Amino acid sequence: MKKTTFILLLCMTFALFSNTATAQDGYTYSLQHNGGYSFTIQAVPNASANTFAPLVQSYGFTIIVPDGVTIDTGSATSLGGGASATLFDGSAVGMPTIDGYLITETLGSPVTYPAPSTATNTNVYTFTINGSPTSGDIYILENNSALANTITALKSFKQADMIDDGMTTFANVVDPNAAAVTAPSSFNFMTLSTTEAELTGVNVYPNPVKNVATISGVSDILSVEVTNLNGQLVLKNTSNLETIDMTSLPTGIYFAKIMAAAGSKTVKLIKE
Repeated sequence: MKKTTFILLLCMTFALFSNTATAQDGYTYSLQHNGGYSFTIQAVPNASANTFAPLVQSYGFTIIVPDGVTIDTGSATSLGGGASATLFDGSAVGMPTIDGYLITETLGSPVTYPAPSTATNTNVYTFTINGSPTSGDIYILENNSALANTITALKSFKQADMIDDGMTTFANVVDPNAAAVTAPSSFNFMTLSTTEAELTGVNVYPNPVKNVATISGVSDILSVEVTNLNGQLVLKNTSNLETIDMTSLPTGIYFAKIMAAAGSKTVKLIKE
């Protein structure tokens, strides 16, 4: 009886240890600065002795940028080459100083990551920031932030099989209730600042605009450039610089960079 009890206790202890070891397996995300305005989101494995190379089926995370700053989604590269980037306007969620991109990808064929025991990060999404901003922060939205808890679709996730049991079972391996990020997870654009000053007191109206917007609060305008959400130049003014004629542009969100002798200012415009 004693021997049976001991064996049972030993099995229970082993099972408890095994569950604990499995529970620690998982991933967070980090933001790596590649130089200039190039960045890479990496998947970071939790510290683990697990030697099984995980299979990843899908993933997602949200990148927060200052209001008016955009990602060049057209040139971005991703783990499977097919990531989608959905822009959301911070003003729509009561946060007018930010915008964000929800990045998601479902892989046609699962991708194998290095085993967690190797402590090797995996590049997931590499992108470039448009417009050379010199202020504000870019960061990965934390899962336990107020915004992520309000809009749960913005939370980071990763569907992966991390258990070597002879079966392929995908489960979320990013903690939805923790920050789910590993430093560095943010970057301040001020470190890339140049001598160009940001204009103050600039006003562009009406906004939203149906046809023509007027620029006020700035003199000696040199040029006005309008780009779309993909960072593509769609309009450039070198004359009649106090107005922006958007009549020919389709409905959507645009960014007007106003360049003057004293500096520049980028303003988000909504075309109705």
